[in-house]
Amino acid sequence: MAPLTTRFTNAILEAYSARSVIKKLIAQQLILRYRRTFLGYLWTLVSPLLMMSVMAAVFATLLKSDLNDFVIFLFAAMIPWNFFSALTTQAGGCFINNEGLMKKIYIPKLVFPISLAVALLIDSLLSFVALFVIMLALGAEISVALPFIVVSYCLLFAFAFGSGLIMSVATVFFRDLQHVTQIAMQGLFFLSPILYKVDSLDGNIGLLVKLNPIVPFIELFRIPLYYGTLPPIQVILSALTLAVVSITAGFIVFMMNEKKIVFRL
Repeated sequence: MAPLTTRFTNAILEAYSARSVIKKLIAQQLILRYRRTFLGYLWTLVSPLLMMSVMAAVFATLLKSDLNDFVIFLFAAMIPWNFFSALTTQAGGCFINNEGLMKKIYIPKLVFPISLAVALLIDSLLSFVALFVIMLALGAEISVALPFIVVSYCLLFAFAFGSGLIMSVATVFFRDLQHVTQIAMQGLFFLSPILYKVDSLDGNIGLLVKLNPIVPFIELFRIPLYYGTLPPIQVILSALTLAVVSITAGFIVFMMNEKKIVFRL
């Protein structure tokens, strides 16, 4: 058996050679998702906007916060959370939903999680633009820290893609994971500093929040957008470490099980 590094290199080269297939799969996902709907692709923007607006109105009232200020605070955290949550949960069906295609012709398996991740990234970027315009209208300021969002997205993508790779493989072997992941994400949402600040909880719950791996990525977006400054170096290093660990673990899991996937579908 070839060394893991060699197999990894071959998988990347195979996926690159099939880039035209990746482009078609991305376009297919983006088109089919909203085909025959009145608003079409605008649902990508309307759906998260409506959800976050309701949450902002309710929790701003409960927490007795200024609505405009809380909307900016909330939106800045929901941008990375929505992408991470969507990729982690949808990756579970990555290979299962393409079982027929995979058994008919040979397509590099890495193509499927890559196309899903990029399609969701495009969704997230479009949502970010729309939400950022709303944030500006509510009083958010354009700061010199804004270009750092590019770095934030790169680190978030690596972290979420690694998580998605693991889920895409694991769900092939354990189908119940699709349902378990959705429930787990609901719990993780409330253990993430989306509706509150990182240091606002004490005791065991506060410790769980601080140990939550999504926290540094939320801070990578919230600090430049809400506070208008660059994230502290420890936040950046934490996110970088988690991103490297996640994507490395994801590729190791994928490479060790790549040849087994078709036989378990």
